[in-house]
Amino acid sequence: MACMIVRCDSMAICASCRSPAAVPASNWRPRCAMPESILIADDHPIFRRGLREVLAERDDYEVVAEAGNGVEALRLIREVHPRIALLDISMPQLDGLGVLAQSQRWPDPPICVMLTLHDDRAWFNRAFRLGAQGYLLKENAEAELQRCLQTVRRGQRYVGSGISWKLDDRGELHAIDPLSSLTAAERRVLRLVAEHRSSREIAELLHISPRTVDNHRAHVAAKLDLRGANALLKFALDHRQEL
Repeated sequence: MACMIVRCDSMAICASCRSPAAVPASNWRPRCAMPESILIADDHPIFRRGLREVLAERDDYEVVAEAGNGVEALRLIREVHPRIALLDISMPQLDGLGVLAQSQRWPDPPICVMLTLHDDRAWFNRAFRLGAQGYLLKENAEAELQRCLQTVRRGQRYVGSGISWKLDDRGELHAIDPLSSLTAAERRVLRLVAEHRSSREIAELLHISPRTVDNHRAHVAAKLDLRGANALLKFALDHRQEL
């Protein structure tokens, strides 16, 4: 009776007699290792399909779930337990940073790689503070995805091209000056906030409308991830000498 060949990482064996079987290396590929399970969360189906096609080129990855919003992504992470989660930062219902923050509190959380259209410093810093292992600009994601996944699977952090200047000379992540993301107009408003000026007073001093002042304050709070009624004032007072 002809032997039925079963292939594994170390050798090929006969399924009937369990003896080693000679199989030319060119005729088979290792299949015993379980592929890494991956969830893709992005609200653009075409982008998800592009990532799925990149991952399909290798046997060591398997897309086990896809989500079009953050709430769905969280549910699937809890139900499917993917080893790796590729998370778009800007998703409806719950953004990728929210998914990251919640999922990292669970037992055996996934390795999270963040995907974004924008090279935003505040998002970048917050993502790694919350536990992200990788950060990719979406325009480069398909080209860099394989290298990124190989890096994060080794327990190392990966920062994609286009944002490499945010690494120090040793290739390690470093703290970034939070004020560097602010415009000159936002700094002027923040400087006056530190003087306990109201929006109306700031508007008169800068010759702009109170609504514009409020917009500047909202943008600063969003960039610096400041929450709460007094968070902006506290930050302004803490950094008064730097403004």
